[in-house]
Amino acid sequence: MKTLLAREQLSPEVLADPYEAIPLQSYLSIFEAAAELAGDPLFGARLGFGMRPGNLAPIGLRAVQAGTIRGALTAFARWSGALQSATQSSLTEEEDQLVFTYRLTAPVLIASRQDTEFSLAAVSRLIRGAFDPRWRPLEIRFTHPPIAEKPRLEALFRARCAIPSPSMPSSFPPPRPTGASRRGPGHDRADRAASAGSDRRCGPRRKPGHQVEALIELYLGVRPIDLPTIAAALRMAPRSLQRRLAEEGQSLSGLLRRQRQRRAEVLLRERGLSVEAVAQALGYADGTVFWRAWRSWTGEAPSRPAPN
Repeated sequence: MKTLLAREQLSPEVLADPYEAIPLQSYLSIFEAAAELAGDPLFGARLGFGMRPGNLAPIGLRAVQAGTIRGALTAFARWSGALQSATQSSLTEEEDQLVFTYRLTAPVLIASRQDTEFSLAAVSRLIRGAFDPRWRPLEIRFTHPPIAEKPRLEALFRARCAIPSPSMPSSFPPPRPTGASRRGPGHDRADRAASAGSDRRCGPRRKPGHQVEALIELYLGVRPIDLPTIAAALRMAPRSLQRRLAEEGQSLSGLLRRQRQRRAEVLLRERGLSVEAVAQALGYADGTVFWRAWRSWTGEAPSRPAPN
């Protein structure tokens, strides 16, 4: 790995921080070179299917907490876009099926096959591990050129892999037997199926306020939420982010306060957690600090609903 990093003029120290920003071109180059050195054209896909929710940092954990396949895909699309400035994921509905799409939004000069197959494999592994080990997509559509390993790739995904011309859009919808509303262990409700895919079309640029809200929701109770941390995640200078938020009539403290209040209401009233547990989930030092914050929001003391 040190050799690959040196080839891209990157320090080995970037491996110490999972949130460290790496230029897209370097990331793709390292991924493709690693597959070549390993002698495994399916390196990215195999790596993706070996991932667990915790390996995907807060995104994987928040996606599992969504409770359903549909919710997990929605969460993954929302938060991956906030963390990764050069990629975009989206969830749409087409003819009674959900289509999850993954795309690179920045122009690239090198192959991106390993990244694409890794990303879709990681999403598939997330669904199988958290909701239904039998889940499989109906079809996966890639944009990279035809590959000799297509049968083996289909065996990994347990689905047909369509590899169209680069001008065609890409996506993959799953079969109807596995529901998008399928819940984790202990639940059996199901309706329509989920989906995933990849292409390279650029989407609309999100406003900083929306990105900051998504990052706050993702980091809350997991990472410190301050201007330097959020600005670094968005590849911006802290003062630039502060100015951009002010132009929208927003501030980091205001967005954080609103997100904490919304999350606190859910944790207290729907899940019945204690004040101390809610304080920890919201990143407060202790229950007393949260108690004061809640009192300032509502004028009342925080309390759990009485048991039936």
